[in-house]
Amino acid sequence: MTDPEKQRSIIRDEAHTNEVINVLGTGPKAIAAASLVTLVEKAAQILEKSVDPIAGPPEQPSDGLLYGLIQSGKTSVIQVASAMSADNGFQCIIILTSDIDLLYEQTVGRMRNALQGLKVIGKDDWRDANRFQRYMRNPPLVIVCSKNSSKLGSLLDAFQRAGARGLSALIVDDEADQASLNTNASRDTDHVSRINEVISALRAFFRVNTYLQVTATPQALFLQDPSHPYRPSFTILTEPGHGYVGGTEFFGDPERRLLKTVEIEEIEQLRTSHQPSPTSDVPKGLRQALLTFLVGATARRIEDGTKRYAFLCHVSLNRVHHEYLVNLIERFKEDLKLILDTPGTKQYDLLIRELQEAYDDLANTQVGLPPLDQIVNKIKFYLPGANVKLINATTSDEIMLDAVYNIFVGGNKLGRGVTIDNLLVSYYGRNPKKPNADTVLQHARMYGYRLNDLGVTRLFLPLRLEENFRLIHEMEKALRDLVSKYPEGKFEILYISSPLQATRRNVLDPNSIVAYVAGKSINPSYPLRSSEAAISTASIDEKLKHIGDDAQYQTSTVDEILTLLDCCPVDPTQPGTLWAMKNIRTALETVKKLMGEKAYLVVRRKREIAPGREETAGILSGGEIGLAPSDAPTLFLYRQTSKHGTEVWWPQLRFPEGENKNYVLSFSIDTDPEAVDDSDEV
Repeated sequence: MTDPEKQRSIIRDEAHTNEVINVLGTGPKAIAAASLVTLVEKAAQILEKSVDPIAGPPEQPSDGLLYGLIQSGKTSVIQVASAMSADNGFQCIIILTSDIDLLYEQTVGRMRNALQGLKVIGKDDWRDANRFQRYMRNPPLVIVCSKNSSKLGSLLDAFQRAGARGLSALIVDDEADQASLNTNASRDTDHVSRINEVISALRAFFRVNTYLQVTATPQALFLQDPSHPYRPSFTILTEPGHGYVGGTEFFGDPERRLLKTVEIEEIEQLRTSHQPSPTSDVPKGLRQALLTFLVGATARRIEDGTKRYAFLCHVSLNRVHHEYLVNLIERFKEDLKLILDTPGTKQYDLLIRELQEAYDDLANTQVGLPPLDQIVNKIKFYLPGANVKLINATTSDEIMLDAVYNIFVGGNKLGRGVTIDNLLVSYYGRNPKKPNADTVLQHARMYGYRLNDLGVTRLFLPLRLEENFRLIHEMEKALRDLVSKYPEGKFEILYISSPLQATRRNVLDPNSIVAYVAGKSINPSYPLRSSEAAISTASIDEKLKHIGDDAQYQTSTVDEILTLLDCCPVDPTQPGTLWAMKNIRTALETVKKLMGEKAYLVVRRKREIAPGREETAGILSGGEIGLAPSDAPTLFLYRQTSKHGTEVWWPQLRFPEGENKNYVLSFSIDTDPEAVDDSDEV
């Protein structure tokens, strides 16, 4: 990483940057001027933290993270940063992206559209060695490669044959937490997974390079141990522009106006049926979701006769389930058309009542809906042209809106990275036994720049999954607040609520992961008993002189607790992993952000605790742990006599219990005994 205090001059040239800003600022999806200014600022921050491409090889590796929200415009930052890097002397910009063809082609198209003055080559353009060498002789250029071990390997071979090691490179790893990490990390083996091996080799190949990871879900990256080469050493935090709709709108609204509850049994029914040709009816929740979509999409279509809209059904990874759902919805569409053609029947009257219910619900959030009878007539007209598309690994269908009503059914191909324009209604039911927070958040395709359609937007899902999303929203806020405060930090605490886990376990070294647990206590193995520590002891004596030995707990604040803990030095000869003030400080600040600033303090004197204790053994006796309530952090601060040396204060810290839920504050420790000790850095 380059020196964070070093600010080098940019931009040396502005041609490519000006061009990409012009492209992004015009057209039907033009980005607002204020947002364009922010994009340039974020790209400039990336360049300031990157290696200087004309100054020769850096002393240390240059790497970082671009951390954005789901569908908030990270690709636009990549486009501007790529142009700016070309203007500043980088000769090769390498974009690593998804191996899913749909997403790969989406990335290639976006880069070519934005970088009009640069040669952008794709994953098959280095097969011809002579042509590739010509490309290398005429920098700068952009290379987009899918994260496929064969494609990555062939690209590295092409660079080696072309003798391109002297080129300066910006390597942008989009969705870096997905396929780039070593999936053998949890195993007792030195063999790394192939994609991780090739990306590491690619990073090592260029003498002058910056490796920029990009994701909205960095949990797996931040839980690599602090000296790990895939642990970002700086973070650029992006904020969404005007019109963004995210977790706050869906899961921060106490009135739940955009949420509709589906019974979990309905989801299980859809996933357990293996009939290719369904004989059962569309279940209640899915039927309500589809009718709500038809009403909302038609209302918007009446307002703007050029728009087309999308519905998303995402309940399973199983291809058989996908095919079943497509057939089920296709039959629903046909039955609906027949009913609409037979007014006066009981089925027609029932359908109109259901459409009225959907209409009334949307009217709670959308002002000025057209009359229902007009909407019904338009549904009858547009319904025959509705598309029901299967989008999974077996299909080549694109996420295109080629009808007024577009209903997409699928699994992971509809997850991470894909953008679904004009998505109004989502029906979500992915329900693993041990959900990973990063995976679930990546399924939030309903997030994005959808403010204009927010009034007719709905998410249908079971209460259990709604709670998962709500917890993940809290976790995401806590992490982003932390990164915002400590962008240069070597470590970040992850707040993880049960029953979630942060990420898949196969990319984490289990020996490096530790956690602070709700309701549990930690203490240093032994306080520092020395003449130097006497100054700290005297400082605490003065701060606490007004509190008697038999006093009840004192209501305090997290900040006051941290001030006292700073005056409690620990014996450096006593090893420990949990009691590290930089970790404790960040953990308590996270708790403060989530639960409030209240804390408790319990003070006792004249104690004689034996030296050398486990960090979770505690220093209290009897039932003293119950001296204070458990709804806020509690510092038990006990003054030790001189029996075992200099008189000192020995702390024990208890983390609060969660409100109706458990949690952990997880972080990684360095497992390399030769790693540099930077414990005083935050």
